[in-house]
Amino acid sequence: MLVKEIEMKKWGNSQGIRFGREELSVLGESNPENLKFEMVVTEGKIVLTPKNKKPETLDELFANYEGEPLGKEDKYEWGHLQGREII
Repeated sequence: MLVKEIEMKKWGNSQGIRFGREELSVLGESNPENLKFEMVVTEGKIVLTPKNKKPETLDELFANYEGEPLGKEDKYEWGHLQGREII
């Protein structure tokens, strides 16, 4: 857990809060480039929850998949071998 006082500062025409390396390491994020948050504002509090959690299981990965499941009879033609495939 990390407790820290931070400041909101002008960022272009908006206000912004910047997260440093220390805060991101607590979140377990090494590449925050496209990190998204869910923001809940209630009772004078702002709560940010990271949304880019990587799936840990196949069930999590395909939780929102709406297509038809593929069976063993479904095959995909990948084309000719190029000689650089990792098997």
